[in-house]
Amino acid sequence: LPLHFGLGLLKSSTHNNLTLEASEGETVLASSVVLALNSPVIDHMTTELNLTSVDVTEFSRDAVQMFVEAMYVGDVQKIARAQFRDINKMAHVFKVSWLVSI
Repeated sequence: LPLHFGLGLLKSSTHNNLTLEASEGETVLASSVVLALNSPVIDHMTTELNLTSVDVTEFSRDAVQMFVEAMYVGDVQKIARAQFRDINKMAHVFKVSWLVSI
């Protein structure tokens, strides 16, 4: 079940210890704890492999940002058609079960 952490936490420079490397060299920062609570894959990457960055370069920064925001608020706001495919694919790759079922 998704939790609502609020987007305010996403702007925290203290808690955002995970870098998602999107296309064109752009990055999105997020809390590994929030993402790991939503994704067993990210949980494994951050706790077992001790990764601090994740390569998502096949996706645009906007799609990665929307994906991360969804994990922070437990819901997907209006998704632009251009980002739907990418967000859906990330949900499957990272096994975010609640997001896959939307």
